[in-house]
Amino acid sequence: MKNSLSRKPGSRLLLYIVLLIVTLGAMFSLRRCQQFDHHEPAAPSDTLRIAIQYAPGSFYMQDDTLGGVDYDAVCRLGLPYRLYPITNPAEGLAGLNEGRYDLVIADMPLTADSTSEYLFTEPVYVDRQVLVQRADGAITSVIDLADKTVCVPENSPMVTRLENLSDEIGAPIIIDERPVTSEKLLIELAHGHNNVNYAVVNESVAQLLATDYPNLDFSVPVSLNQFQPWILRKDASALRDTLNARLR
Repeated sequence: MKNSLSRKPGSRLLLYIVLLIVTLGAMFSLRRCQQFDHHEPAAPSDTLRIAIQYAPGSFYMQDDTLGGVDYDAVCRLGLPYRLYPITNPAEGLAGLNEGRYDLVIADMPLTADSTSEYLFTEPVYVDRQVLVQRADGAITSVIDLADKTVCVPENSPMVTRLENLSDEIGAPIIIDERPVTSEKLLIELAHGHNNVNYAVVNESVAQLLATDYPNLDFSVPVSLNQFQPWILRKDASALRDTLNARLR
């Protein structure tokens, strides 16, 4: 018997249900996006356009609630703002250079090279980069990373750190940039997926995931403690001074 191509009443009802689910999903997404706006009485030009990187502990969404150290600090500034979530520092810096953002909050530590290109606020917190491996891993020192493949999020400042570390130990470290967040990278590492055996992320991220993934070890530091400030254009000294005063 051949399959009929005529639409049955049951299939029409199923179509209506699917359309209803899609509509409700779109309404929910719109309501979530509206939460990224915070306007106090002020001229529209006074609204800070902030690119903020999604990262556990710094800025995240759980269910219908926003949170994180950087997000909380933004909320306490007492200034009107609009948030633009990003996935990596390069994305935010490109928008900063093009004038689309006034401020970038991302995983970019304060270094001599970065201060020659951008202005930075006072540090919001201190972090450092660590090697993450499974608990049965054999790495006990950064010297053991010679000829090893280490995964990092794409366009991450960890790339520069690993390149410098390779020079310091006098041996090659194979850097594998992945188009995923630090959180996703560690989940793949914990489950042994996609050939991720070693990764470098901020210690704050590793600590947050340690409870859920006790088979991960992050005891090997890759850098010293690093200040984590916010990033502005070179010509934004007045805005930097305002932010510093409020951050204090």
